[in-house]
Amino acid sequence: MILAFLVTAVLASITVQLPHDVEAFLDRRAQCEHWAGEEPYDGPRAGEIAVAVERLRCDSLETDESRIRLRYKRYQLVIKALEPEQP
Repeated sequence: MILAFLVTAVLASITVQLPHDVEAFLDRRAQCEHWAGEEPYDGPRAGEIAVAVERLRCDSLETDESRIRLRYKRYQLVIKALEPEQP
């Protein structure tokens, strides 16, 4: 019983590390989603949003995700991480 508890505790403490390019993509996608929801209430704000969207390459998210899915098609943890979060 104690051994089972210790094994469970050790397994629970192990964190899964996604590949760097996948982590970077997920961060970029989250930032793009943030900027997509921002209100361009005046000219300077609209410009700030446009610069951020261009810098993050938000227009190429779908293509980039397809490449990552193809590269890591055998890695279920990566594929699962790319799935949209359920509300």
